[in-house]
Amino acid sequence: MRGALFGDQVDGYKDAFVYNGVYEIANAPIKACDPQWKLSPTDMDYQMTFGRQTIIQAIDAAATSVVPQYQTISQLPRFSCGNEKFDVIGVLIYMEEKPRTVTTAQQKQLSVREIVIADHSVEQPLVISAWHDLAEVDCDSLSPWSGKFEVVGFTALKVSAHRGFSLATTMSTSIIRSPQGERADGLKEWVGKHRRLLTDMQSRVVDVRKSGNDKTIKKIATLKLKKAIIQQRRFRREWDPVHDNIYC
Repeated sequence: MRGALFGDQVDGYKDAFVYNGVYEIANAPIKACDPQWKLSPTDMDYQMTFGRQTIIQAIDAAATSVVPQYQTISQLPRFSCGNEKFDVIGVLIYMEEKPRTVTTAQQKQLSVREIVIADHSVEQPLVISAWHDLAEVDCDSLSPWSGKFEVVGFTALKVSAHRGFSLATTMSTSIIRSPQGERADGLKEWVGKHRRLLTDMQSRVVDVRKSGNDKTIKKIATLKLKKAIIQQRRFRREWDPVHDNIYC
């Protein structure tokens, strides 16, 4: 069951909950959910409401935080898993300079910003769509994407069918600029050894973004030449000793 926080309640309760934490909640009346706040048709018709009398108690009082369970890109399912969410860590190779505004079927305007990450487990980078406040303040806090290849963590992402396969942020998502742990350390070490590979990935992503904005008509011969160049780059990358064992 969901709970709704409004206005000052958001700041008042922000430290009371930790994603994936387990709590006992008392004095939170159950009310009918306003249809406009339902995220999907499968959401329940009722929700908890929080007030001054609400008591929130962690089941494990000693647990101050929940460590993200980071997965590699190759471990992610390529189809929607209902309400299942995933923690992902990757190398930032591209981010839109500014958030875009999209209008929903309900005529609501939402901010969205696309982030592209990569890791050692796959050749194809992954697109993450950051929504709402995450598309603005949190994305602005990340280092400029060009050349730095910063390792970034994301929690509570959901699978999206946007552009074939991608991930999208949820209300529980956090963007972690300096992730800690063995997996983060290993990925940082991998970045140091394979900056050339990441530069090639980044160039391809930028080329695709630019070509997507190019509405000019192209000849078939031009498209074939571009395909040949991409295949040549891939061949060189596969046989370049610098990139040996990158997927081990």
